[in-house]
Amino acid sequence: MSVPTAGLLAVDPIPRSTNGFAGLHVLSMSQYGPDDLCLLFAAAQDMRVIAATGRLNRSLTGRLLMSAFFERSTRTRLSHEAAMIRLGGGVSGFADPTVTRAGGSTKESDDDVARMLSLYADVVVVRHPVTGWPARMAKLSHGALVINGGDGVGEHPTQTLVDLFTLWQIFGRLDGLRIVLTNDLRMRCTHSLLLGLRHFGCTVYGVCAPGKAPDDETLDVILRDDLPDLLPHVDVIYSSPTVAAELPGQDSGVVLDRRLLDMYANDHAVVLHPLPRRAELATDVDDTRFNGYWTQAANAVPVRMALLSLMFDMIP
Repeated sequence: MSVPTAGLLAVDPIPRSTNGFAGLHVLSMSQYGPDDLCLLFAAAQDMRVIAATGRLNRSLTGRLLMSAFFERSTRTRLSHEAAMIRLGGGVSGFADPTVTRAGGSTKESDDDVARMLSLYADVVVVRHPVTGWPARMAKLSHGALVINGGDGVGEHPTQTLVDLFTLWQIFGRLDGLRIVLTNDLRMRCTHSLLLGLRHFGCTVYGVCAPGKAPDDETLDVILRDDLPDLLPHVDVIYSSPTVAAELPGQDSGVVLDRRLLDMYANDHAVVLHPLPRRAELATDVDDTRFNGYWTQAANAVPVRMALLSLMFDMIP
Protein backbone atom coordinates (compact mmCIF):
# COMPACT_ATOMS: atom_id res chain seq x y z
CA MET A 1 0.00 0.00 0.00
CA SER A 2 1.39 3.38 -1.04
CA VAL A 3 0.73 6.02 1.60
CA PRO A 4 -0.11 9.46 0.12
CA THR A 5 1.37 12.54 1.69
CA ALA A 6 1.24 15.27 -0.97
CA GLY A 7 -1.72 17.58 -0.66
CA LEU A 8 -2.45 16.88 3.00
CA LEU A 9 0.34 18.54 4.93
CA ALA A 10 4.10 18.27 4.80
CA VAL A 11 4.28 15.01 6.74
CA ASP A 12 6.85 12.26 6.51
CA PRO A 13 5.88 8.87 5.03
CA ILE A 14 4.16 6.76 7.66
CA PRO A 15 5.86 3.59 8.90
CA ARG A 16 3.68 0.53 8.28
CA SER A 17 3.65 -0.17 12.03
CA THR A 18 1.97 3.17 12.75
CA ASN A 19 -1.72 2.40 12.68
CA GLY A 20 -3.74 4.73 14.86
CA PHE A 21 -6.92 2.74 14.25
CA ALA A 22 -5.81 -0.77 15.23
CA GLY A 23 -7.76 -2.22 18.13
CA LEU A 24 -9.39 1.10 19.00
CA HIS A 25 -12.97 2.39 19.15
CA VAL A 26 -13.99 5.09 16.65
CA LEU A 27 -15.81 7.70 18.73
CA SER A 28 -14.64 11.19 17.73
CA MET A 29 -12.64 12.95 15.04
CA SER A 30 -10.52 14.37 17.85
CA GLN A 31 -8.77 10.97 17.89
CA TYR A 32 -7.14 11.48 14.49
CA GLY A 33 -4.39 13.60 12.98
CA PRO A 34 -2.93 14.00 9.47
CA ASP A 35 -0.86 10.81 9.67
CA ASP A 36 -3.96 8.75 10.47
CA LEU A 37 -5.82 10.28 7.54
CA CYS A 38 -2.92 9.59 5.16
CA LEU A 39 -3.05 5.93 6.11
CA LEU A 40 -6.83 5.75 5.79
CA PHE A 41 -6.83 7.48 2.39
CA ALA A 42 -4.24 5.06 1.00
CA ALA A 43 -6.32 2.11 2.18
CA ALA A 44 -9.53 3.67 0.82
CA GLN A 45 -7.93 4.09 -2.61
CA ASP A 46 -7.20 0.37 -2.68
CA MET A 47 -10.70 -0.47 -1.43
CA ARG A 48 -12.31 1.64 -4.17
CA VAL A 49 -10.95 -0.80 -6.74
CA ILE A 50 -12.34 -3.76 -4.81
CA ALA A 51 -15.75 -2.12 -4.33
CA ALA A 52 -15.96 -0.99 -7.98
CA THR A 53 -15.25 -4.47 -9.34
CA GLY A 54 -17.56 -6.25 -6.92
CA ARG A 55 -14.75 -8.46 -5.63
CA LEU A 56 -14.47 -9.65 -2.05
CA ASN A 57 -11.30 -8.86 -0.11
CA ARG A 58 -12.02 -11.58 2.49
CA SER A 59 -9.51 -10.16 4.95
CA LEU A 60 -12.20 -10.05 7.65
CA THR A 61 -13.64 -13.51 7.07
CA GLY A 62 -15.00 -14.78 10.39
CA ARG A 63 -15.49 -11.28 11.82
CA LEU A 64 -19.01 -10.06 12.67
CA LEU A 65 -20.31 -6.49 12.52
CA MET A 66 -23.41 -5.69 14.54
CA SER A 67 -25.62 -2.72 13.61
CA ALA A 68 -27.32 -1.11 16.61
CA PHE A 69 -29.41 1.74 15.25
CA PHE A 70 -31.62 3.35 17.86
CA GLU A 71 -32.38 6.00 15.19
CA ARG A 72 -33.12 5.65 11.50
CA SER A 73 -30.35 5.47 8.96
CA THR A 74 -29.85 4.71 5.28
CA ARG A 75 -26.28 5.48 4.22
CA THR A 76 -24.45 4.98 7.52
CA ARG A 77 -25.94 1.60 8.35
CA LEU A 78 -25.99 0.14 4.85
CA SER A 79 -22.50 1.32 3.90
CA HIS A 80 -20.96 -0.16 7.07
CA GLU A 81 -22.76 -3.43 6.40
CA ALA A 82 -21.78 -3.43 2.72
CA ALA A 83 -18.19 -2.69 3.72
CA MET A 84 -18.02 -5.65 6.08
CA ILE A 85 -19.60 -8.01 3.54
CA ARG A 86 -17.13 -6.91 0.83
CA LEU A 87 -14.34 -7.71 3.30
CA GLY A 88 -15.69 -11.22 3.74
CA GLY A 89 -17.24 -10.66 7.17
CA GLY A 90 -20.80 -11.10 8.39
CA VAL A 91 -23.43 -8.64 9.59
CA SER A 92 -26.35 -8.72 11.99
CA GLY A 93 -28.21 -6.29 14.24
CA PHE A 94 -31.24 -4.05 14.11
CA ALA A 95 -32.32 -0.95 12.23
CA ASP A 96 -35.39 -0.42 14.39
CA PRO A 97 -35.05 -0.93 18.15
CA THR A 98 -38.79 -1.53 18.58
CA VAL A 99 -38.50 -4.95 16.92
CA THR A 100 -36.09 -6.04 19.68
CA ARG A 101 -35.87 -5.70 23.45
CA ALA A 102 -33.97 -2.47 22.77
CA GLY A 103 -37.33 -0.75 22.30
CA GLY A 104 -41.07 -1.20 22.50
CA SER A 105 -43.22 -2.06 25.47
CA THR A 106 -40.76 -4.61 26.86
CA LYS A 107 -37.70 -2.37 26.55
CA GLU A 108 -34.61 -3.33 28.53
CA SER A 109 -31.93 -0.86 29.52
CA ASP A 110 -29.65 0.51 26.83
CA ASP A 111 -26.70 -0.47 29.02
CA ASP A 112 -27.77 -4.11 28.96
CA VAL A 113 -28.26 -3.96 25.20
CA ALA A 114 -24.73 -2.59 24.87
CA ARG A 115 -23.24 -5.36 26.99
CA MET A 116 -25.12 -8.03 25.06
CA LEU A 117 -24.17 -6.79 21.61
CA SER A 118 -20.51 -6.61 22.59
CA LEU A 119 -20.69 -10.30 23.55
CA TYR A 120 -21.98 -11.27 20.12
CA ALA A 121 -19.90 -9.22 17.69
CA ASP A 122 -16.36 -8.11 16.92
CA VAL A 123 -17.44 -4.56 16.07
CA VAL A 124 -20.67 -2.67 16.77
CA VAL A 125 -21.81 0.35 14.77
CA VAL A 126 -24.17 2.32 16.98
CA ARG A 127 -26.41 5.31 16.35
CA HIS A 128 -28.16 6.72 19.38
CA PRO A 129 -30.23 9.83 20.14
CA VAL A 130 -28.24 10.58 23.31
CA THR A 131 -25.04 12.53 22.75
CA GLY A 132 -22.09 10.60 24.14
CA TRP A 133 -23.83 7.23 24.30
CA PRO A 134 -21.43 5.40 21.92
CA ALA A 135 -18.60 6.37 24.28
CA ARG A 136 -20.57 4.87 27.15
CA MET A 137 -21.14 1.71 25.11
CA ALA A 138 -17.40 1.50 24.51
CA LYS A 139 -16.80 1.53 28.27
CA LEU A 140 -19.39 -1.23 28.76
CA SER A 141 -18.09 -3.39 25.91
CA HIS A 142 -16.85 -6.87 26.69
CA GLY A 143 -14.30 -6.75 23.89
CA ALA A 144 -16.10 -5.58 20.78
CA LEU A 145 -14.90 -2.42 19.09
CA VAL A 146 -17.45 0.39 18.86
CA ILE A 147 -17.99 2.76 15.94
CA ASN A 148 -19.97 5.94 16.54
CA GLY A 149 -22.52 6.10 13.72
CA GLY A 150 -23.99 9.35 15.03
CA ASP A 151 -24.85 10.33 18.59
CA GLY A 152 -27.52 12.95 19.11
CA VAL A 153 -26.01 16.32 18.21
CA GLY A 154 -22.52 15.15 19.17
CA GLU A 155 -20.45 13.69 16.33
CA HIS A 156 -20.48 11.53 13.22
CA PRO A 157 -16.79 10.67 12.75
CA THR A 158 -17.09 8.12 9.94
CA GLN A 159 -19.09 10.61 7.87
CA THR A 160 -16.24 13.07 8.23
CA LEU A 161 -13.72 10.43 7.13
CA VAL A 162 -15.82 10.03 3.97
CA ASP A 163 -16.05 13.82 3.53
CA LEU A 164 -12.31 14.38 3.91
CA PHE A 165 -11.40 11.54 1.57
CA THR A 166 -13.80 12.96 -1.03
CA LEU A 167 -12.20 16.41 -0.78
CA TRP A 168 -8.72 14.92 -1.01
CA GLN A 169 -9.82 12.89 -4.03
CA ILE A 170 -11.33 15.92 -5.81
CA PHE A 171 -8.71 18.56 -4.99
CA GLY A 172 -5.61 16.44 -4.39
CA ARG A 173 -5.11 18.15 -1.06
CA LEU A 174 -6.82 19.25 2.13
CA ASP A 175 -4.45 21.97 3.28
CA GLY A 176 -5.54 25.50 2.50
CA LEU A 177 -8.99 24.72 1.16
CA ARG A 178 -11.60 27.46 1.53
CA ILE A 179 -14.91 26.05 2.72
CA VAL A 180 -18.29 27.53 3.47
CA LEU A 181 -20.67 25.58 5.71
CA THR A 182 -24.36 26.31 5.23
CA ASN A 183 -27.61 25.70 7.09
CA ASP A 184 -27.61 24.20 10.59
CA LEU A 185 -24.05 24.27 11.92
CA ARG A 186 -25.14 22.55 15.14
CA MET A 187 -25.45 19.18 13.37
CA ARG A 188 -23.21 16.27 14.37
CA CYS A 189 -21.73 15.89 10.88
CA THR A 190 -20.65 19.54 11.03
CA HIS A 191 -19.09 19.13 14.48
CA SER A 192 -16.98 16.23 13.29
CA LEU A 193 -16.04 17.95 10.03
CA LEU A 194 -14.75 21.01 11.87
CA LEU A 195 -12.65 18.79 14.12
CA GLY A 196 -11.20 17.06 11.07
CA LEU A 197 -10.43 20.27 9.18
CA ARG A 198 -8.58 21.96 12.03
CA HIS A 199 -5.30 20.22 11.12
CA PHE A 200 -5.10 21.59 7.59
CA GLY A 201 -5.07 25.37 7.69
CA CYS A 202 -8.44 25.62 5.98
CA THR A 203 -10.43 28.84 5.98
CA VAL A 204 -13.93 27.91 7.11
CA TYR A 205 -16.91 30.23 6.78
CA GLY A 206 -20.38 29.64 8.14
CA VAL A 207 -23.62 30.96 6.64
CA CYS A 208 -26.50 29.84 8.81
CA ALA A 209 -29.93 30.88 9.98
CA PRO A 210 -30.25 32.72 13.32
CA GLY A 211 -29.68 30.40 16.25
CA LYS A 212 -28.01 27.71 14.12
CA ALA A 213 -24.37 28.74 14.58
CA PRO A 214 -21.86 26.23 16.00
CA ASP A 215 -22.36 25.79 19.72
CA ASP A 216 -18.68 25.02 20.34
CA GLU A 217 -16.71 28.26 20.46
CA THR A 218 -13.41 26.40 20.20
CA LEU A 219 -14.17 25.51 16.56
CA ASP A 220 -12.83 28.15 14.21
CA VAL A 221 -15.64 29.35 11.92
CA ILE A 222 -15.96 32.82 10.40
CA LEU A 223 -19.67 33.59 10.48
CA ARG A 224 -21.05 35.53 7.50
CA ASP A 225 -24.45 36.29 6.05
CA ASP A 226 -23.44 37.03 2.45
CA LEU A 227 -23.25 33.69 0.65
CA PRO A 228 -23.30 35.15 -2.91
CA ASP A 229 -20.29 37.32 -2.04
CA LEU A 230 -18.43 34.30 -0.65
CA LEU A 231 -19.12 31.83 -3.44
CA PRO A 232 -16.56 33.18 -5.95
CA HIS A 233 -13.82 32.73 -3.34
CA VAL A 234 -14.47 29.26 -1.87
CA ASP A 235 -13.57 25.77 -3.07
CA VAL A 236 -16.27 23.86 -1.20
CA ILE A 237 -19.89 24.53 -0.30
CA TYR A 238 -20.93 22.04 2.38
CA SER A 239 -24.57 21.92 3.43
CA SER A 240 -25.66 20.15 6.57
CA PRO A 241 -28.60 17.76 6.23
CA THR A 242 -32.18 18.54 7.14
CA VAL A 243 -33.20 16.21 9.96
CA ALA A 244 -36.19 17.82 11.65
CA ALA A 245 -36.55 15.08 14.26
CA GLU A 246 -33.08 15.76 15.64
CA LEU A 247 -33.15 19.53 15.84
CA PRO A 248 -36.26 21.74 15.60
CA GLY A 249 -36.69 24.52 13.09
CA GLN A 250 -34.87 22.77 10.26
CA ASP A 251 -37.09 23.84 7.35
CA SER A 252 -35.69 27.34 6.98
CA GLY A 253 -32.17 27.98 5.79
CA VAL A 254 -29.89 28.48 2.82
CA VAL A 255 -31.08 26.97 -0.46
CA LEU A 256 -28.42 25.80 -2.89
CA ASP A 257 -29.74 25.63 -6.44
CA ARG A 258 -28.34 25.73 -9.94
CA ARG A 259 -29.15 29.38 -10.52
CA LEU A 260 -27.28 30.53 -7.41
CA LEU A 261 -24.23 28.40 -8.20
CA ASP A 262 -24.12 29.31 -11.89
CA MET A 263 -24.27 33.00 -11.03
CA TYR A 264 -21.72 33.16 -8.24
CA ALA A 265 -19.62 30.00 -7.73
CA ASN A 266 -16.18 29.68 -9.30
CA ASP A 267 -15.27 27.11 -11.94
CA HIS A 268 -13.80 24.52 -9.60
CA ALA A 269 -16.24 24.80 -6.68
CA VAL A 270 -17.91 21.63 -5.45
CA VAL A 271 -21.02 21.04 -3.34
CA LEU A 272 -20.96 18.36 -0.65
CA HIS A 273 -23.93 17.18 1.40
CA PRO A 274 -24.00 14.11 3.69
CA LEU A 275 -27.70 13.53 2.93
CA PRO A 276 -30.62 13.16 3.40
CA ARG A 277 -31.66 16.38 1.71
CA ARG A 278 -34.84 18.31 1.40
CA ALA A 279 -35.33 21.82 0.05
CA GLU A 280 -31.88 23.04 1.09
CA LEU A 281 -30.24 21.29 -1.91
CA ALA A 282 -32.21 21.48 -5.14
CA THR A 283 -32.27 18.50 -7.47
CA ASP A 284 -31.33 20.77 -10.37
CA VAL A 285 -27.75 20.74 -9.01
CA ASP A 286 -27.52 16.97 -9.61
CA ASP A 287 -26.53 17.23 -13.27
CA THR A 288 -24.05 20.09 -12.87
CA ARG A 289 -20.29 20.28 -12.44
CA PHE A 290 -20.88 21.37 -8.83
CA ASN A 291 -22.22 17.98 -7.76
CA GLY A 292 -19.75 16.28 -5.44
CA TYR A 293 -22.31 14.64 -3.17
CA TRP A 294 -22.91 11.51 -5.25
CA THR A 295 -19.16 10.87 -5.26
CA GLN A 296 -19.25 11.52 -1.52
CA ALA A 297 -22.05 8.96 -1.10
CA ALA A 298 -20.25 6.39 -3.25
CA ASN A 299 -17.09 6.78 -1.18
CA ALA A 300 -18.95 5.66 1.95
CA VAL A 301 -18.30 1.97 1.25
CA PRO A 302 -14.56 2.01 0.39
CA VAL A 303 -13.75 4.43 3.22
CA ARG A 304 -15.55 2.24 5.73
CA MET A 305 -13.90 -0.85 4.24
CA ALA A 306 -10.57 0.85 4.86
CA LEU A 307 -11.58 1.83 8.39
CA LEU A 308 -12.68 -1.68 9.35
CA SER A 309 -9.51 -3.18 7.88
CA LEU A 310 -7.35 -0.75 9.82
CA MET A 311 -9.28 -1.36 13.04
CA PHE A 312 -8.48 -5.06 12.74
CA ASP A 313 -4.97 -4.29 11.45
CA MET A 314 -5.54 -6.22 8.23
CA ILE A 315 -4.00 -3.78 5.74
CA PRO A 316 -1.09 -5.47 3.90
